[in-house]
Amino acid sequence: MKFSTLLVSLFAMFCTNIPAHAQSTKILAADKPEKTALPAGTFAEIAGDHVKGQAGAPVTMIIFASVTCPHCAHWFETVWPELNTQYVDNGSLRIVFRELPTAPADFAQAGFMLANCAPEDQYFDMIEYQMKEQDAIIGSIKEGKHLEKYLTIAKRAGLEDQDQMFECFSNEEGLARISKVNQLAGAAGLTGVPFFIIDGKVFKENPDMPHLKKHLDGLLARGYTPVPTK
Repeated sequence: MKFSTLLVSLFAMFCTNIPAHAQSTKILAADKPEKTALPAGTFAEIAGDHVKGQAGAPVTMIIFASVTCPHCAHWFETVWPELNTQYVDNGSLRIVFRELPTAPADFAQAGFMLANCAPEDQYFDMIEYQMKEQDAIIGSIKEGKHLEKYLTIAKRAGLEDQDQMFECFSNEEGLARISKVNQLAGAAGLTGVPFFIIDGKVFKENPDMPHLKKHLDGLLARGYTPVPTK
């Protein structure tokens, strides 16, 4: 059964037993990369990525995250605003966001599909909204009221009704994008989210603002140049 058909079925039924945050940081089974070569874009921006910040920013950060991951929501609440203010807004940092669904994965994927159906300049607003509303979204799934909640999200994306929402779930470009991210996650050795790659290298420290600030300031002081787009 295709994902789009499965997802429509999930939204049509009354769900009450989906775990809220169980294993929420565990990623879906990622495609294993070929041993001979890593896929283009594993550690660098590629065409079609969702990006924020100036193209010529001296530092690039790739973020893998899920809208159903509580650790991701916490990071977006506590770090994301300051990161934007201090580094993105002044042209020092370019963000590449990659969608990696976590449990309940079908609903995480639904949220990403809706974000992909929004105008590109509203994409990050859609992600921020779902991170902020994560508890309410998970609650609606547990209570079987997910259809109403996701219609609210769909309308924020510019979709008018349930038919347009289900059509969005079947969008081949959006499905291909998430499949590609899953492949890149496997190639990068990702085992959980949020996960960060900064200027082509996995960031293994605590991703709180003090640690990120120290690392980013160090890169900027050494005059790093943008990672090539491949």
